[in-house]
Amino acid sequence: MRITSHGHSCITVTTVDGAILLDPGSFSQLTSDDPPGTVFDGVDAVLITHQHPDHVHGASVLEAVLANPTLEVFAPQVVSLSLREQLPPASRSQVRAVAAGADFTAGGIQVRALGGTHATIHHSIELVANLGYALGQGEVFHPGDSYQVPVGLNPQVLLLPVMAPWAKMAEAVDFAVATGAKTWVPIHDGLLNERGLELFDRQIGAVATAHERTYRRLTPGVSYTIEDLR
Repeated sequence: MRITSHGHSCITVTTVDGAILLDPGSFSQLTSDDPPGTVFDGVDAVLITHQHPDHVHGASVLEAVLANPTLEVFAPQVVSLSLREQLPPASRSQVRAVAAGADFTAGGIQVRALGGTHATIHHSIELVANLGYALGQGEVFHPGDSYQVPVGLNPQVLLLPVMAPWAKMAEAVDFAVATGAKTWVPIHDGLLNERGLELFDRQIGAVATAHERTYRRLTPGVSYTIEDLR
């Protein structure tokens, strides 16, 4: 299993059986000039955690579905309905609604959907559906926008949201420790400048070391095996 970051919460996970793209959103690097292409190239399935635009850039997902009749998209019901309504009838079956507790195969990879609700931003802001996705035999866990600890899951690699309007560093660290993951990979950091990235990496990294965990930032566009991250 190999992991590639495309910025913010957008990650590609690849195995010998296929490739999954998670959360291709508006804060991520969705296209590349060298070599030219998009993050959807070579991908068999797209997993979307929730409806916020930094996690799903609808126009790009729709374009990818129309360009590839075998591409599958899995998302919470509200997202899947929105995408399907914008597709011609022949392409709508490529987009599937999933809910917490669902087990399915995407891109040749076993997936379990977990969670259910986005973290609270403010009591005046409506909560939306959010799914976390455990990939393979639980090797990698992407929680979307939530610090809900998955029951019965002990991931090797936790994709850890580190900065958000709904989060604070103490909560991020407590969540990471509670999951039992040996490796913490920071995501959801598209609003941080260089000073912010250095601060979060230094402080969360120090806590990870104190708990005998590995904290590892991925260079966007570079592919890592799980063994690389230990």
